Amino acid sequence: MPTPPIQSETTATQARYAAVAVPVPLRQVFDFIIPAHVALDDEALVGRRVLVPFGPRKLVGIITQCNDSTNVSAGRLKPIIELLDDEAIFDATLWQTLAWVSRYYIAPIGEVFEMALPTLLRKANGPAPSTTKHWILTEEGRVKPIEELDRAPVQLAIIKKLIRSLALSADDFAEMNSGWRSAIKALTEKGWVQEENVEPRLTTNDQAQLVKQSGFELNQQQQAAATHLVSRVQAKTFSVSLLLGVTGSGKTEVYFAAIQASLEANTQALVLVPEIGLTPQLLERFQARFSVPIAVMHSNLSDKERHLAWWHTKTGEARIIIGTRSAVLSSIPELGLIVVDEEHDTSFKQQDGVRYHARDTAIYRAKLAQVPIVLGSATPALESYYNALHGRYTLLELPNRASAALLPNVQLVDLEQQAAAEGLSPALSAQLREALESSEQSMLFINRRGFAPAMYCTDCKSTLRCHRCDAHLTVHRSHNRLRCHHCGYDTRIPQACPGCQSKELKDLGEGTQRVETTVQALLPSATILRIDRDSTRNKGQLEAHLDEVKSGHADVVVGTQLLTKGHDFDHLSLVGVLDADQGLYSSDFRSTENLFQQLVQVAGRAGRRDKQGRVLVQTRFTDHPLFEFVVTQDYQGFANAELEMRQQLGLPPFGYLAMFRAESTHDARAMQFLRALKTQLPVFDGVRVMDAVAAPMAKRAGRYRAQLLIQAQSRGALHTCLMSFIERLERHEGMRKLAGSVRWSLDVDPQDLY
Repeated sequence: MPTPPIQSETTATQARYAAVAVPVPLRQVFDFIIPAHVALDDEALVGRRVLVPFGPRKLVGIITQCNDSTNVSAGRLKPIIELLDDEAIFDATLWQTLAWVSRYYIAPIGEVFEMALPTLLRKANGPAPSTTKHWILTEEGRVKPIEELDRAPVQLAIIKKLIRSLALSADDFAEMNSGWRSAIKALTEKGWVQEENVEPRLTTNDQAQLVKQSGFELNQQQQAAATHLVSRVQAKTFSVSLLLGVTGSGKTEVYFAAIQASLEANTQALVLVPEIGLTPQLLERFQARFSVPIAVMHSNLSDKERHLAWWHTKTGEARIIIGTRSAVLSSIPELGLIVVDEEHDTSFKQQDGVRYHARDTAIYRAKLAQVPIVLGSATPALESYYNALHGRYTLLELPNRASAALLPNVQLVDLEQQAAAEGLSPALSAQLREALESSEQSMLFINRRGFAPAMYCTDCKSTLRCHRCDAHLTVHRSHNRLRCHHCGYDTRIPQACPGCQSKELKDLGEGTQRVETTVQALLPSATILRIDRDSTRNKGQLEAHLDEVKSGHADVVVGTQLLTKGHDFDHLSLVGVLDADQGLYSSDFRSTENLFQQLVQVAGRAGRRDKQGRVLVQTRFTDHPLFEFVVTQDYQGFANAELEMRQQLGLPPFGYLAMFRAESTHDARAMQFLRALKTQLPVFDGVRVMDAVAAPMAKRAGRYRAQLLIQAQSRGALHTCLMSFIERLERHEGMRKLAGSVRWSLDVDPQDLY
């Protein structure tokens, strides 16, 4: 429990000082006085949360060091208000990992620490979750004949519920008669029921097994990969393994073997997934297999739920932790294994605040903890594949699907030869009809939500654009709205063109809503299900939609990239990709890699059981080299060709990048700041600083944006250069003034150049 608020003052002779990291965007810690009555030695204080005064506010910070002296004048020092923890809030390995995140991504340590804490612990709350009120049957309540309650139906219902469940909380009575509280009170007064406060606990599936499911046998490739990983877990040594397995090759079963070894070694296993949508599906499989407490961490949890998962992980009760990006920053005192599923996914990179990469952070944490880590994907990031080719990682391959299923048959549909009507080519329309007649599921993938990506005037040829962004407004016909998907601006669809007043306004292109309407007209008897950010906005909707697909209730699924990430649909035999040309000619050097990964992943959803799946990819550029690799699903061929190109250009993994970004409401200030920043930088060998340029979307949410790219031949040279930038920025008065007039950020190892 937190200690009482500190009341006493310290004297000069007694003074000790604590360096405290507070959650502010400053790359420093701040000294505070440790009150005299705090008798703990310095080492015991480090790592604990404290409440401190910071200007007019009170902030929760973390002690990083204790000293007998300080460089701050006595008049400016203030005492710590309250010591919040009985022990360090982070385990030793996590503490070192967070320090590395701060150094590597050049981020304020206070912001890094804050990011690793659940929201409730960023306030002055104790680390343990609050207890909840439960009701249980007393001995008298167990033996009393329930017929005595025939005239009190609510009391009778409660007793019957308690007989089945042993203990119940207020949440368990939510659907009962509104008078349940008075009924509970009456039962308590009779002595049938008693109230108790209990700490929430994780549930387990007692019917699950800790061993391989009966009748399931790993194939030869799976067994070889599993044997290697199990040996690494048992040896308790650091290693990085890249599990390169085609879609449907059974990578999860290999993970299970390694996790089983971790549990048998009495250690905890951390499993990272890129998207919330994968978590319920994976959790269901884990709960069916393992009879241990499992904690789940993702952004859709409430603050209370996230705190509870964090606590059970920190105390060691949770033996398996499944989570998205931020789960890698949880306290896991008995860590024995880390799994990063779909390791190529860009969702593992934080795009605001502290811009860390969860995969790379997980590798560093595994190294500190001396535990193995496995990275799994059908289309690994080129950096990971390169490391495996050069012996830094162990390459484990699963070249075949786990069952008798074959890889899908991928065909290109030339849109120059077959004109698409409302997004569907004649070939794809015919395949959709055939699949429906055969009672098979189909999936249509288009990575644009809304009805149409733009609206234009046929008279003046202008498109309707967002006044706050350099972007078209997206048409949402179901609500008669135009919306900006970048800043959220929303307005009614106008009756006439704002420029020339013509009423000849047309929708341009297709989004998921338009495709849904088109398919419903093409297949009127079919059940169509759309899965995108709009249809899954509310909590639980994505899980419900995915359950509909898995159960076979949906005949055709229309969706965005939410559908590409590792889902396993038994009845799906046909996949259509409606606009495969997005990203082919982007200015971002990773766009080809991202497009290849996306196409192979979505193709891999088809035919994962007995019948070979079919994939139709619509494109106007059938002769583009990328599509040859997609048709043959040849990851190695694609990767080798792409790596050769990157080597010639000195791009990752043959070079290292960082991006300074700036934005301002003034149209020239962001560019002015970055240009001035470049002039302050001395020349470094092996480092190339590009000119400041406008961002590809130069205006967003009413702010003008610019960026400055830095390219280096070595990681060390890049960080030397970046630290020089930061030091000059913080010390140079003119630069500080310029920096104060803009929002700026630094992105080390950027995953996109937008």
